[in-house]
Amino acid sequence: MPASQAIKRLLDGTNLDWYLAAGNTVVIQVSSQSKQEPALLSPILVSAQDIPSETDEAFSSPSSASYISQRKIERFRGTSVGDIFQSETGVLVGENRNSGGLDINIRGMQGQGRVPVLVDGSRQETTVYRGYAGVSSRTYIDPDLIGGIDIQKGPTLNASATGATGGLVSMRTLTAEDLLKPGQDWSIRLRAGASGNNSGSPAAPGTWSGLNPGGLAGGGVDGAYRVDCVTASLCEGPYDLANALGTDDTLNRPGTFDLKGWSGSVALAKRFEFVDLVAAHAQRRQGNYYAGKHGPTPSLNLSDRVDRGFWTEVRPKLEGASRFRAEELIANSNFENKSTLLKSLFYLPDDHSIELGYQHYTSTYGELMPSQLTRLGQVRQTEGSEVEVDTYTSRYQWEPFGSPYVDLGANLWHTDTASINRNYSEELSFGSDQQEDYERWGADVSNTMEFAIGEFLQLEYGLAWQQEKVRTSPLDLGVVDNAGRSGERKEASAFINSSWSPWRWLTLNGGIRYSRFDAEDNQPFQVGDDSAYCTDANNDGACDPVKHENNHSGSAPVASVQLEPWRGIQFYFRYAEALRMPSLFESTSGFSSEPALDVTLKPEHAKNREVGLNILQDNLFSSSDEFRLKLSYFQNRTEDYLTRTTPNVWEEGAGQRFFVTRNINSVEFHGAELNLQYDAGIWYTELGGTRYNHIEVCHFGSYRRERCNNYGIADSYINNMIPPNWHASATLGTRLFSRTLDLGLRGTWMGERNEAPEYDDATKSGFLQPVPWHSYEILDLYVSYQPNDTVTVDFNIDNLTDRYYLDALSLGLVPAPGRTVRIGTTLSF
Repeated sequence: MPASQAIKRLLDGTNLDWYLAAGNTVVIQVSSQSKQEPALLSPILVSAQDIPSETDEAFSSPSSASYISQRKIERFRGTSVGDIFQSETGVLVGENRNSGGLDINIRGMQGQGRVPVLVDGSRQETTVYRGYAGVSSRTYIDPDLIGGIDIQKGPTLNASATGATGGLVSMRTLTAEDLLKPGQDWSIRLRAGASGNNSGSPAAPGTWSGLNPGGLAGGGVDGAYRVDCVTASLCEGPYDLANALGTDDTLNRPGTFDLKGWSGSVALAKRFEFVDLVAAHAQRRQGNYYAGKHGPTPSLNLSDRVDRGFWTEVRPKLEGASRFRAEELIANSNFENKSTLLKSLFYLPDDHSIELGYQHYTSTYGELMPSQLTRLGQVRQTEGSEVEVDTYTSRYQWEPFGSPYVDLGANLWHTDTASINRNYSEELSFGSDQQEDYERWGADVSNTMEFAIGEFLQLEYGLAWQQEKVRTSPLDLGVVDNAGRSGERKEASAFINSSWSPWRWLTLNGGIRYSRFDAEDNQPFQVGDDSAYCTDANNDGACDPVKHENNHSGSAPVASVQLEPWRGIQFYFRYAEALRMPSLFESTSGFSSEPALDVTLKPEHAKNREVGLNILQDNLFSSSDEFRLKLSYFQNRTEDYLTRTTPNVWEEGAGQRFFVTRNINSVEFHGAELNLQYDAGIWYTELGGTRYNHIEVCHFGSYRRERCNNYGIADSYINNMIPPNWHASATLGTRLFSRTLDLGLRGTWMGERNEAPEYDDATKSGFLQPVPWHSYEILDLYVSYQPNDTVTVDFNIDNLTDRYYLDALSLGLVPAPGRTVRIGTTLSF
């Protein structure tokens, strides 16, 4: 059980309180609420060196893992919610500048449940159509409501990790323990912040942003403009070259300390004898942000000119990373969201506890539709997209004191997400006039038993179940649009996992998970007379509509060996498999991707190998210092990887559809990863990096010159999920004035992705090519001043050197925010 719960149980009924002091020491004292005479008992100090923190647990596990604390979230909150993951090795966030949602990529695995993002044990992930550029999986939460984040890389055997071929991200929302000070039974936390480098309010609808080299909906005619016209009217309207050069109205970037964006939150906690209550509300608003100044900024090459007699035809060519200019306002980059959290934890007799929770999230944001950015004309501010999420959780725990055979947990949850995703351009409204409703229900139960065999033997086993439904309805009842999806999916799994330490220096882990799923598409296919699936049950002379249905089952093992020849120095080897059943998105039909009746969708099968070294040493170079290191090498292979591709010529209906969802042969990601933390008290540092030495995507199909490459497949979603060859981060900080002042710098380095060959590009024959980005370096400054336990003032400058860059794994060619100042104040009572 967690250390906090163990100590609480130990002190139940004693009229004693406790808190964690410096040096990982537990301080026990007479409760401030006790009516007994306090003079009989003075404070007692109990060493807690054997109680590892969440961070130490990550550094001592026989697998790759990490932990993001609440303080680290506050320090590096950034402009977008995904910025809190910027320092995590092997972890990237897809399409980070869009929607306020999270789409986590762990070692190349992303989307469709490959990396479940849990919020208090619940899943709310929805898959959003992103045009020809792909799809985005989104989970929504406000950073001010997060108490901590646990990250597991690779398959994991626990009740919540069904289908997690890439890893698991578990977010814990605020609890009373996060808010209450030692000796208090109530608390209130007030937080307010302001940010610069944005317009404050959304840009006016129709505001034009970026250069316009020409496209399907504007920008000359067929990409051509005119100059030197013999009659002025011949160079007017869509032929006016000024339409390509951009407007000065979006180059009015505010001053560095002109803080127009804002955020605020309030959180309250009250502890009664048998229940903890928490209530919190957060709200934030940001206008359109501005791009940076220094980097691969764009320009138009106007040298392609042809004399047409009455005018000179000009075909501009865009050069640079994106069409948005340096220091320019980025259309549709605004957002406003509100979040509410209600939680209660009941301490019941006989060591039972129940936690009930409710979260409500609403957001209106500018939609950055990638395929329209690259194919259409002028980029204009449009009506915002909308999302509303309701999450209900209940978590039961029973840990009877003195019983090593019962540590029972059960979760029941429900999420309901309603979203309206607007297109980026008013000229193309396909699919934006509908609302998608996505509902999930889930439950799991597990128990942990301990036996005194050798040093210890631990056995954990459990069951999990999940049901999903999606439906799409038109906003205008008179409009029929079949671009959306409608279907349902069920999945159940059972697992067992054991951990045995026959001697102190050796730990053996092993287990297996069995999973089964069923899915049904509610939108039937209409097949022709020549189809193998044509039946005429009602004898009306026409083929009956056919619904796509699918079900599969299978099992996957996990095993590891951990050696600790010296205290705090561990070596481990891990082999882990996982099955990911086809997702609801992959199992239903809609615009841009659908299953085929003659292409059976099978489960993905991940097979991962990893070797690693853990070092946890205190007092290594000086008294009271802490040294933590995790070094690992991994070989991850996923067979029967599910993605979208071009139909093969021998498949039914190949000439009638552009795309089909299928299993390709495999994808592989091999590489090394380093995490290092050193804390000497007055100064500290964190270093981390991931380097891939092998990336491979294999598919046998039509129009393929080579079976395997390292950059992608025509029309496949994986094209824009492949991470850069390397990325790294480093933090260096110091604590001054009796540790009331904490300041430092963080550097982030991002390499380039593998480039497609110029003359033999396997993705050229499709609509979806890999989105390139330049390598980039970012420097962030942070300062935190906490004169007492009531007031904390944070000052940050993100992107200190004002770099112009595109985030890795960005689906659209949208630059990240330039230099941004953030100021925040927290009051805790």
